This record gives sequence, structure tokens and C-alpha cells, in this order.
Amino acid sequence: MTRDPTGTVKPDLEGELEVLRIYQGIIREHPNWSSQEVDEALVRAVYTPKRLRRVQAVFNWVQQALVKLIQRESAFASANKKLLIQNLKQVRLELPPPAKVYEDEPDLFTKNDVYYERLSSGGVRLRIGGAFLFTSKSWFNLVFTVAHELGHAIDPCEIRDTGGSIPAYLQLESCFVQQHWMAKVKPGSECSANDQLSETFADWIAVQVTAEALKYYATEFSRAQIVGAAVNSVRDLCEQEQSLDESDNRQHPASIARIDKIFGRSPQIRKVLGCEPASKQDLINVDYCEL
Repeated sequence: MTRDPTGTVKPDLEGELEVLRIYQGIIREHPNWSSQEVDEALVRAVYTPKRLRRVQAVFNWVQQALVKLIQRESAFASANKKLLIQNLKQVRLELPPPAKVYEDEPDLFTKNDVYYERLSSGGVRLRIGGAFLFTSKSWFNLVFTVAHELGHAIDPCEIRDTGGSIPAYLQLESCFVQQHWMAKVKPGSECSANDQLSETFADWIAVQVTAEALKYYATEFSRAQIVGAAVNSVRDLCEQEQSLDESDNRQHPASIARIDKIFGRSPQIRKVLGCEPASKQDLINVDYCEL
């Protein structure tokens, strides 16, 4: 693991501009190259062996952390646990080189996008844009981001879409609405285009994994370093509100809810940071959604 609790997380646009400059530089230096040759050179510059090893290690760590969370969750029946773990383990981290790995979406080389996707063939993959990989310096930000995307493999809508059922999720969904983490939808409209359930769940699960990561390092780093690591894990959410288009804004909770309510009020996060429980600090009864 890369022990980097204070690595900075750069805004979306800056990272994309940096990779675009590399891309343009390759074109200037090799004006006679084909687009395929340019893409291969860009991949070699951005998706370096060191970066690939780093993100693969984070992917493996997060996947294992999620499996452990599921295994110790008493709200899940054994059949539910088997289904969720199976969903997690079938996700493939898909990264170049070669460049043709992303030939259906070459713009991803210069984008900050990180996403989970189920294919029509039934396969599932997680893809990472070159700009994100190039500029993300914080191990904890990688953990939160990968955990969020892997969380979609087991979110309520994904389970529902693939014909599964997790009874414990109904209580969780109700809590998300009660705590104003997500907007309420009309009965029967769950998991529709404007429903925020999937993204809220993915944030909630990512917070739990990030708390495990912070707790793991809490004995090795100073409190200031751990606070810096916690900040960096969700720093890009501060810029994300401006980068999301209208449809994405309808699907994601507001950034203030994601940072303040889902992340900041997590008992696990607050404990590892040495904060008072939210209910005592805020002088109100603040519940946190649990299974």
C-alpha cells in the first residue's frame, strides 16, 4: 500500500488539462502518427506501471474490505451474503494498456471519470479515466472513489435489476430519506432516472470502507495526518457539484449532504478522528443510517 495520507486531490478540470497537454505534446512531436499510435503513447505516459500497481492494490484492498463488511453484517441472511460477495468478486478492473482496451471510449484517457458498468453480455467492469489516475495522489481518495464505484455492484438498484432481493435494504432506504440524505421518490419510482438511491448507497458504503482505512493507519500517523487523510478522501466532492451535468445532479445527493451528513456524521469517521459524537456536538439527536 502507498502510505500517503496527505496527498492532494486536484480539481477535475486541472487534471484533464494536464493530460490534454501531454496528448497535444505527443501530436506536435509526432505529426505523422496515426490516432492509434498517439493513443498508445498517451497510455504509456499516463497509465504507467507504478500507477497501475497502485490502483490495482487499492482495488484489491477495497474489494476485500467490502467482503469482510458483508460477512460480519448480521442483518444479511447467509443467502444475501453469498449474493453480495458474488457480485463484488465478479467486477473486473479494466485498465489500459493497450489503448484498445478503451477503444469504445477513447475520450476516457483524458477524463476524470471513474465508473462501474454492467455490460449487455452480463459482465461487469470498473474503468478509470487517465486524468483521475494521473492526478490523484491520495491513497485515501482512491479508496473512497473505488469503494463508491464497487458499492454499485451491491447497491439496491443493481440487486433489483439483476433479479435479487435484500430485505434489509428497505430499512436502509427509508433511513436515507428520513435523514434527508436523498430525495424521496413516489412509490414505484424507486431506481428510476431521477432516483438518488444508488448514489446515496454507494457513498454510504464508501464511508464505511474509508473509515476502515483511516482506522488502519490511525496508530501510525499523527492526528493532523489522519485529519488530512479524511479531508482528502472526499475533497473532490467539493468540486464535483460544478462538474456534474443536470442528469447527474438529479441522481446524486447534494455535495453538502454527501460531505456533511453521510461522511461527516458517520460515527466510525468521527471516532477515528477523535471527534465528539454528532448528537453531543450539535446538541440534537442525530441518527446515522445502519442496517
